[in-house]
Amino acid sequence: MLNGLYVATSGLVAQESRVNTISNNLANINTTGFKRDRPVFSMYMPGDKRWPQSIIKSTVYNKSINSVVKLDDIYSDFSSGSLRETENKLDVALKNKDAFFAVETSFGIRFTRDGHFSLNSDGELVTKDGFHVLSSDYQNDPVITIPQVGELFINDSVITIPQDEELFITENGEILLDDLLQNQLYIVEFPEKHNLQKTGRNLYQAVEMLPVASANPMVSQGYLETSNINPVEEMVKMIDALRSFETYQKVIQTLDSVNEIASNQIGRIA
Repeated sequence: MLNGLYVATSGLVAQESRVNTISNNLANINTTGFKRDRPVFSMYMPGDKRWPQSIIKSTVYNKSINSVVKLDDIYSDFSSGSLRETENKLDVALKNKDAFFAVETSFGIRFTRDGHFSLNSDGELVTKDGFHVLSSDYQNDPVITIPQVGELFINDSVITIPQDEELFITENGEILLDDLLQNQLYIVEFPEKHNLQKTGRNLYQAVEMLPVASANPMVSQGYLETSNINPVEEMVKMIDALRSFETYQKVIQTLDSVNEIASNQIGRIA
């Protein structure tokens, strides 16, 4: 009976992982450029070093009572979300689903699909968390600065901003002011996106791979990319995971009751 408890418990843990992943997806429906996550499971069967070539070990019966489910990985679905118009000249979206903006953080360079940018008090282009958006010449001059052409008063502080009609960002990420090239966004692609690791704050870290400059990022100024989460689909999967969780709970309770009867009644000496 203990084998059955192990199998049922592994199923319970698997459904808990599904619930946690789906909950995180639903919590980020309104997060700009967020990519939904999907857990991947596989069957695990403990090996027996005493009889590695045992015929019994490979039978369907043995696999059904000894194999358990394990979480292999949680992968991100990098399909594009829809574009939402904001009319903010510093908001940019990437139509190229393989492209990412590069930003400088306190932990090094990270990458994001969130193009909700603004200017700090020094006129530097930053993310909503204050990280600098990198320029294409980031090795020599990483910070993108927009020259002062106007002033905005917020909380008794003066913040320099460009006039809306004078700032233009091309499809290649070039920043033009009065038709003069000021800088260019550093936009990259990755040969293997599954090696991108989420690090929080809607950022990704490249694991054991280097980015390449995107030849055609297809930047859309005045737009933001929404998350690629389908709320109806996620809710259906949430209901399925919760019902499966309850089923495994009942299985464990049943097996526990059977074990109790076997120990206290059937095994009792008359």
